[in-house]
Amino acid sequence: MAGEHADAVVFGPHPDDAEMTIAGTMMLLVRSGRRVLNVSLTRGEMGTYGTPASREKEFLAANAVMGTEGLLLDFPDTDVVNDRQGRLKIASFVRRFRPEIVLAPYPANPYTHLDGTANVDHYATGQVVRDGLKLARFRRVLPDQAPHDVRRLFYYMLPKDVRPTFVIDVSDVKEEIHRAIRCYETQMSIHRGGLKILQILDAVRAYHGIRIGRPLGEAFLSEEALRLDPADLLRV
Repeated sequence: MAGEHADAVVFGPHPDDAEMTIAGTMMLLVRSGRRVLNVSLTRGEMGTYGTPASREKEFLAANAVMGTEGLLLDFPDTDVVNDRQGRLKIASFVRRFRPEIVLAPYPANPYTHLDGTANVDHYATGQVVRDGLKLARFRRVLPDQAPHDVRRLFYYMLPKDVRPTFVIDVSDVKEEIHRAIRCYETQMSIHRGGLKILQILDAVRAYHGIRIGRPLGEAFLSEEALRLDPADLLRV
């Protein structure tokens, strides 16, 4: 891949997860001139809807809409685990692309087996990414690659009981978000409680938008304190 450095790497468990949750943020990063890699740990091969081939095609189409670069890794669908092999894969990847920031799903979810957001691959992805970033800093781990310290890890796909640290205003890219998500034609039949998947995702973004007094928002959490300058107090 030409130009190895990336400004931001977004890790998701399956093709579609990052887009359904934070497509607007990824697009806005790209529009600000940043290089964004959208990385799915699995190919979604065990999913109820679609096939690995169809999901890869949809994944590439969605990334074309967002302006991101999509990469599919080879973690097994339904069996993403936070083990040494997985952590080393993540460490090697971030050493290759050396991003400033990484975005990953929140690494825990206590909700029931009926809650699709509590898919075991979702929070396992957050765990293996978090701990892979730790290994990426250690010089004697993978000594053939130079160590890299990712400056910030931000979590998305937050459980309902977790309050975000900040919310990105994505009100102005609603139509583009819909275009990216609709690339996943095989997933559009997903529904919960009589609501179709796009309606559910709109409702989640509207809820987070209310938090910041805007129509639509995408929520994130930082486990570390964020430094602000005094002037930022009036801007945020």
